[in-house]
Amino acid sequence: MRGLVDEQLSPRIAALLREAGHDVVAVAERSELVGSSDAVLLEVATSEQRAVITNNVKDFRPLAAARLAQGRSHAGLIFVPSTRTRTRAAVAVLAGAIEKVLQEHPDGLAASERWIGPLSGV
Repeated sequence: MRGLVDEQLSPRIAALLREAGHDVVAVAERSELVGSSDAVLLEVATSEQRAVITNNVKDFRPLAAARLAQGRSHAGLIFVPSTRTRTRAAVAVLAGAIEKVLQEHPDGLAASERWIGPLSGV
């Protein structure tokens, strides 16, 4: 599964996931996406067959639901805890939790979502 890490999350998450062999990029690494609306990010992620990795449930969930109501799909959403992960250790723990979802769904999350619960040890 491919992923797109939302702008408010650390781009280090994408780097760690790439080091583990996953095709994941961060919005912060793509200048053409920095500052884009959530609707644009979901559209780009869908066109690139990337699940959006975000803690922005309140915006992405309605956007995804609207796409589905229009008969259009999306490449999936991975929701992470909304707590800030500022330390290297916390970022690594979060990346590990995301990696587990990626491994469990190698064929992607088309039109669905997965939630990562509270992280221990951060």
